[in-house]
Amino acid sequence: MTMQRVMNEMKINAPSIPCGTSLVAVVELFAKHLINAVPVVNSTNEVIGFVSESDCMQALISGSYHCDKPAIVNDVMSKHVATVSPQDSIVDIAIRMTKDNFSVYPVVEANKLVGIISRRDILQVLAENNSQCHKLS
Repeated sequence: MTMQRVMNEMKINAPSIPCGTSLVAVVELFAKHLINAVPVVNSTNEVIGFVSESDCMQALISGSYHCDKPAIVNDVMSKHVATVSPQDSIVDIAIRMTKDNFSVYPVVEANKLVGIISRRDILQVLAENNSQCHKLS
């Protein structure tokens, strides 16, 4: 069995959002792309943050209850972003994902966002590998 790399499984045209995006637009992006987290990028496509459904939830609860000014991604995004490289091994990322309890990683090369890889993407590869193992025995 060959070692699968992130570059072969990542979503290349994955969504990202710029600073200043409203949380309502972020939630719409989650629904449209069936994802639960998205990288925040600057004008040169460098990952500067990461926002998840749970990050949005508290701000939107408060905003709905108090009718505050609309929250933007800068207010809730995580600034310490765990990223992976296109050359990383799928198995290594799977192990890391279980330890970090993340469901999505931005894939970064030369400080630029090149894609994302999700728990679902990794599960599919692991399931295929598992089924190949049983065909060989």
